[in-house]
Amino acid sequence: MEYRLKTDDVKRRFREYEVTGDVSVQNIEPLVAEMKDCVSSCDELAISFVGITEFDIAALQLFYSVKNSFVRDKKTMRVTCDLAPEVAQLLANCGVGDLAKVLSFGVE
Repeated sequence: MEYRLKTDDVKRRFREYEVTGDVSVQNIEPLVAEMKDCVSSCDELAISFVGITEFDIAALQLFYSVKNSFVRDKKTMRVTCDLAPEVAQLLANCGVGDLAKVLSFGVE
C-alpha cells in the first residue's frame, strides 16, 4: 500500500489523501497515525482509493472508526473508490456493496 497527501489546507482544516495498492493489516500501520491526526485536526477529509488490489476487514475497521469519529464531531468525510473487481466482489460478499457510500459522511 502507498498513500500520499494530495491536499493539506490548514486554514480550511481539510486534507485529501490518495491510497493505492494492497490495503491490509500487514501494511496499514503507517496510515493509522495519519488518520488519528486527521480526526483531531481536520474538519473535512477526502480519501481516494485508487487501483486497490486488496482491502481486508482490518482496513475497513480503521476507516469505519475514522468515519465514526467524524460523525460524532459533525465533520465531513468523502471517499471515492477504484477497486479491482475481485475486491469489490469480496466486499459485497461481506455486506459492503458500496465502500464509498459506507465510509462517506456529511456529503451533500
